[in-house]
Amino acid sequence: MLVRFERIPMARPAWRNVAGFEREIDSLFNGILSAGSGCMHAPAVDFIERQNESVALIEVPGVAKEDIKISLEEDLLTVKGERKSSELPDDARWIRNERSGGEFFRTIQLPHPVKVDGVAAELVNGILRITLPKAEEARPREIGIK
Repeated sequence: MLVRFERIPMARPAWRNVAGFEREIDSLFNGILSAGSGCMHAPAVDFIERQNESVALIEVPGVAKEDIKISLEEDLLTVKGERKSSELPDDARWIRNERSGGEFFRTIQLPHPVKVDGVAAELVNGILRITLPKAEEARPREIGIK
């Protein structure tokens, strides 16, 4: 009787494939969302609420302040902009090109009314900081007892 042994390849640990899988999924969804529109993914946002104001921190690395537009309509804060694509010199070729260019936007529903004339924005090291003071009627008040 002849017994035949086959070498069965061992499965790769799942954790080894996670990073590559995440990159592929991100690439797929970015491609779907931006197909035909020239848009890139929406920038990441942190939103902080304090007693008298809220602050939006929005990642926009590589974007000049001249290329960003901020609007406030009722309870919606919208940030639109454009990241310029990297230009390749005539005597060069891409080995890897992962940084995307194009238009982007992000709309955030605000949790409170805003004092519009007090809104301020600054761009430092690729982080857009928008300070949104609460309207007087949205600020907490202490109520005295009679």
